[in-house]
Amino acid sequence: MKTKILILFLAFLCLKSTVKAQCPTSQTIFPTDSIIICADTTFILNVSAPAGSTYDWSTLESGNSIKIDRGGAYSITVTAPGCTPVKDTVFIIFNSLILIPEIRNELLCLKVPATPLRAVGEDLKWYTSPADIAFSNSAPTPSTADTGYTYYYVSQTILGCESPRAKVTVEVIEKPDFELGDDIVIPCGAPGVVLQTVEQKYTTYTWQDGTKNIDFLATEAGTYTLTGSNICGTHTDNVRTVVCNTRCLNFPNAFTPNGDGKNELFRPGSFCPMSKYVLTIYDRFGKTVFHSTNPTEGWDGRINGKKADMGTYIYYCIYNDFMLKMDLMLKGTVTLIK
Repeated sequence: MKTKILILFLAFLCLKSTVKAQCPTSQTIFPTDSIIICADTTFILNVSAPAGSTYDWSTLESGNSIKIDRGGAYSITVTAPGCTPVKDTVFIIFNSLILIPEIRNELLCLKVPATPLRAVGEDLKWYTSPADIAFSNSAPTPSTADTGYTYYYVSQTILGCESPRAKVTVEVIEKPDFELGDDIVIPCGAPGVVLQTVEQKYTTYTWQDGTKNIDFLATEAGTYTLTGSNICGTHTDNVRTVVCNTRCLNFPNAFTPNGDGKNELFRPGSFCPMSKYVLTIYDRFGKTVFHSTNPTEGWDGRINGKKADMGTYIYYCIYNDFMLKMDLMLKGTVTLIK
């Protein structure tokens, strides 16, 4: 019996001496062949192995982790106690090709409600400055309370890496607003005068003859009209030009208020702007038959609603002469013919 027990004990010792630590059953250490890392970051590459294992990196380091700051292939050989060495390689890719989102700058109208900004990309983040840390996942809606520029910044995130921020420019403008100024005298002997206004961005200008310029050469007396248009609306202004030797008022010497539709009123031809105008007409006895302060208003040949007699009437007209910059008085006669 003792002999049998001794044999079993020796067999147990022999078996025990051949037992080793559990070795890796797989020949791979890294869970994937490649790892994508965001640009401008430092990455710690870790491996796990049984206690007492040794680590031999392609970088000649010997710990269970290394710090990586550039892309490339990294290999490691891990030797667990009593096990066959296992070697594996992983490719580290620094993701520096994240493009900024596709954006569109906005041109908006003053005091017209805007809609949220738009950009095309993945996992967008909106910022109010290029250095902001705080962001919003919702696109902002610009204010249109004042004219001028506002800037916004937006990035996209792909595979956990955030792109550089794209700059979105928002400009608020108003509809055209300009004045061509006071009526202008074309100097004697000059080829004309240049009419113009201050150009407003994003605005097209059209003169009365279809010319699309910011300025126009006026060569003769008349009324000139300029229209400006942009996305916010239109505006029109006009100016009159007068030739230097133009007489501002011309009165006819006769008129025929007989109902045939021709020459029915006695009134002047007005060729200049007038800040003052007073016309009074008298009969041959000195009685007032017509009075007006409006150069477009004329006498229809009636006195208190009744047709006046044929004959000659006297008129006085006081007006401010645009050319001479002074008050003048014209006196003359007109014949009423039926």
